[in-house]
Amino acid sequence: MLSFVALFSVGTVKGQDFFDTSDATKFFTLGGRIGFNTSNRTFPSGHFNQWSNNSWGIGFNVGAVANLNFKEYLTLQPGIFYESRSGNYAYLTEYINYYGTTSSYYEMGHLRAYYITVPVLGVVKFNLADYIKWSVEFGPYFQVKLKETGQNNVTVLYREPQSNQYLQYTARHRNYDIGFKMGSGLQFFQHYYVGFHYLAGVCNAWKLPSGGRNKSWMFTVGYDF
Repeated sequence: MLSFVALFSVGTVKGQDFFDTSDATKFFTLGGRIGFNTSNRTFPSGHFNQWSNNSWGIGFNVGAVANLNFKEYLTLQPGIFYESRSGNYAYLTEYINYYGTTSSYYEMGHLRAYYITVPVLGVVKFNLADYIKWSVEFGPYFQVKLKETGQNNVTVLYREPQSNQYLQYTARHRNYDIGFKMGSGLQFFQHYYVGFHYLAGVCNAWKLPSGGRNKSWMFTVGYDF
């Protein structure tokens, strides 16, 4: 892939070097972004010994970025996004309870939540043609949940020698996340942007039961002023 890009750039870059180390024309610019995402929350393999199923739900994202251009090839890009995430999940595990018999723990539900996400990305740019730049982007993000809807039910079934007892409560998700955002994009005529990113959370996504990670693919288009 990289060799293809290099060969392509040799034949197309005329007025600029593929890797332009000169000072940036503008130090500070602003940009708008809009797009959609697909996300889920997953547990490690084996956390639930019967099944662990997560679907990738669809959401939207809209936001703004500030570009601090230190060089033509190097930008620091903080941003702020309002986004929704959704998905279905179902978990089941079995274990030996206090009475020496088998108990079942299962959880299922649908999640839709709304967040404010603040990434800070380092952006390295390459000139593919006179008016086309390719960027590689990576950095941390912080995310806080504003609202959550959906059904999040947890049921624990105790099989005693005489009867079955049920305990049902609501699953709880963590209200914030910290992770890394990484991806790539193309900029056309210094203004028009299209990109995709992967967001990998590092905090436990669930408070009850504890564990899991947030994951998301984000696809955006935008305009830099």
